[in-house]
Order: sequence, then structure tokens, then C-alpha cells
Amino acid sequence: MRKPTNPFIVSGYHSPAYFCNRESELAWLTEQFANERNAVLYSWRRMGKTALLKHFFYHLEKTNRGEGVFVDLLGTINLTEANKRIATAIVNRFGEMGSGLGVRLLKLIGAIGATVGLDPMSGTPQVTFGLSNSQSIPASFDAIGNFLAERKKPVVICIDEFQQINNYEENNAEAVFRTWMQNFPMIRFVFSGSHRGMMTSMFSEEARPFYRSAQLKSLEPLKPDKYALFIESHFSKGEKKIARTQVDKIFVWTRMQTYYAQLICNKLYSKGNVVSDSLLQEAYTEVLQQEIPIFSTYQQLLTAFQWKLLVTLARHEAVANPLSQDFLSQNSLGAASSVSAALRTLEKKDFVIYENNRYILHDTLLMRWLQSI
Repeated sequence: MRKPTNPFIVSGYHSPAYFCNRESELAWLTEQFANERNAVLYSWRRMGKTALLKHFFYHLEKTNRGEGVFVDLLGTINLTEANKRIATAIVNRFGEMGSGLGVRLLKLIGAIGATVGLDPMSGTPQVTFGLSNSQSIPASFDAIGNFLAERKKPVVICIDEFQQINNYEENNAEAVFRTWMQNFPMIRFVFSGSHRGMMTSMFSEEARPFYRSAQLKSLEPLKPDKYALFIESHFSKGEKKIARTQVDKIFVWTRMQTYYAQLICNKLYSKGNVVSDSLLQEAYTEVLQQEIPIFSTYQQLLTAFQWKLLVTLARHEAVANPLSQDFLSQNSLGAASSVSAALRTLEKKDFVIYENNRYILHDTLLMRWLQSI
């Protein structure tokens, strides 16, 4: 595989050389797989869940112990879309479109109501899914399960942003997925998500289908010392220099959200051989400017009061009790009942999360932009 020109990868997964640490998390995932346990991995967004899972797949397949399939449910609105997303991932993972499809995969495609045709633009084979009714979904899940169970090597399927099924049009989505998992015990599942509350509730509440059906793990920020060594090492290999004090500033500014730390380092690596404080500020400004078209639309999604509360929380960075009289009067927020209602909306829309007994903004770049306006 060609080496990347910039060692700070911000899209996808390359290889272990460009992946920092996570030895304990990798060992945990490997142990769950080896002992045929299903797993749940959850954290903030931008903390590196996807990269970790691709890293896990890399080692799994490198050692010839199993095969991995990655599915992202972000943006899906019902079981039909989820089924299509999963089926597409299976076909893309195990189908060699350029050299023909295997008999078993062709059988699967037929069983799930799909067809193979040619892309009119490129002329290459493509799979089209024609699922349209809910009655076909259990049968399609069974067909996919049978195909995976018949693979010579054990298969682990990772379903990312799994909390999305809580918002599906159907009210039995959890039960459908739970039944699928139960019907195929030799397939390993990793459910990952970026909403801690939803993910833990799904797997820990007694009345819900997934109760105690998987092992749970929270993905915490990388250890600063190890991440700093990773960053300094790659700068050094590229005959560039960054001081530890500047690395620490990056960690504070990004709140150790891995993607944003990687993005800042990626920008700095491309800008010169020696990182200065002025260059660091330039990188901060550049990444914020790129997000303004997106962030500026958020105000339209909120009432004037909800927006005011969001800006206030951003400027404080972390608030233990936003309903206290001191906080209300200090920030001219009025009645506690109004703040409580607005706060619930901000949490529901995933702008704000409650963690370690504090309310904070989920997105660090959004927080930094709100602090600047």
C-alpha cells in the first residue's frame, strides 16, 4: 500500500503505522471475538471509533482469524434502509465486482430481492436493491445471516451509529435486530454509537430486547503522553518540528477529540518545517472557517432562546448546574423552567451532552466557533 503523503490521516484507515495506541481497546475487542461475545462500543463523535474498528479488522484478517464487515446506519430512517445498507456492505465486502460474483453471493443477492446490473455511467457491475415492504425484511436478514454463517472464517459485523434505530419509523426495530443476532449465534456483532445515553440504555435496561446481550465499553480519549509521542514522531520522520508545548495546546483546544487533533496536525504538517504559535493559530482559524457554512445553519434549527443558551454553554465550556440561580442571573437567562426546557431540546438534538456531571457541547469545533462570535 502506498504511504500517505501526510501521516495524520483524517479519512479512513491506512495501517497500524498511522494509528495511535488503543492497545487495550484492541485487546478487549479481540478477546470478545475470540470468546464469541457480542460487544458494544460507545463514545463521543470524532473520538476514533471507526478507525479503531477498522484497526481491529486489520489485525483480525492479518492473523487469518476472521473477517470483518463494517456498516454505518447514520442517516437511515427505517428497517428497509438499514437492511439495504447492511446488504450493500456484505456485497461490497465479499463480492469481486470486477471479476465476477461467487455462486453463494449470487444466491444471496437473489434471496434479498436484489439484482446485478451495469452502472450506466461507468459500465461497471452494480447491485440494486429493490426491497420495499416490511414483510421482506426478516427473510432478508435471515438470508444475510445464512450467507455469513457459511463463510469458512468467523465473521464479525460492526454496525456503527446503532442508536439510530431508536428513531426508526417502526417501533420494533430493536426486537428485529435482537432476533437476527439470536438466530445466528456464530456471527459476532459489534454495535457502536456516538450517543452514550441511548447506547447504554439499549443494552442495560431490563425491559428492552438487547438487555445484557453484549459486553459494553466506553471509548475514552487517547492518553496525552502516548498521543504526543505519536505526533512528535511523525513530525520528526518528516524532518519537521513541533514542540510538546504546542502539542499540549492542540489537546486543550480540541478537548482530545481525536479527529480534530488529527485535522490540526494534518494542517500543520502541510504548512512548514517548524510549527510556531502563529502557525497554530492559523490552523485553528482555517478549520473553523471551513465549518462556518454548516455551523451557521444550526441557528435556524433552534429558537432564539435555545440558541442563546447554546452560546452561553459554549463560552463556559462546561457547566455543572445551568439551573442554579447564580448561573441564570450571571447570564441573564431568566426562569429556570425555560432553561430546563431549552436544555432538553439541545440534548435531544445532540448539541449538548451530560458527562462527568457537567453539560458540555458535543462538537468541539462548534464550541470554538461559538466562542469566537
